[in-house]
Amino acid sequence: MPSLSELIDTYSRTPGKLEFAVDGLSESKVKWKPNPKKWSIREILCHLADSETVALSRIHLIVASSPDAQPVLVAYDQDELVSRYAYNAQDELTALQTFKYLRKHAAALLKSLPESAFQKTGNHTERGKISIMDLLELYTKHGETHLRQIEEIKELLKNDSGY
Repeated sequence: MPSLSELIDTYSRTPGKLEFAVDGLSESKVKWKPNPKKWSIREILCHLADSETVALSRIHLIVASSPDAQPVLVAYDQDELVSRYAYNAQDELTALQTFKYLRKHAAALLKSLPESAFQKTGNHTERGKISIMDLLELYTKHGETHLRQIEEIKELLKNDSGY
């Protein structure tokens, strides 16, 4: 199991990996969907920006709450956001920069916390009791999962069109 410092470092590196993964992709490639039910690279990047916004607010709620409080962390339907915000018509580079800066800010805040703070919890409406450490692990994996998803889409594009 990685140390807290290593986990925050992994969390911090994801934006750079994403920038590298999408560098130079054309408009048609970032909008392409493997099938109508799957997300495009652009939709993934927009999702990550919005998800990071929620992650940071959840961490803030827990950190700012009194020691015995259990702030409510409201779940949301990510697929509804993709549709309602028309992610595939948004600017993926703006989304990527938003994700990058939010994650950089969050990582700096996380580094400033004492280790004991990572045990503070909130009450997620679907997951139940969840700590700052749980959120850090969840969002670290979340970014890496979507990075792999982008690489898989690029591979499909490569096999489909000669890339």
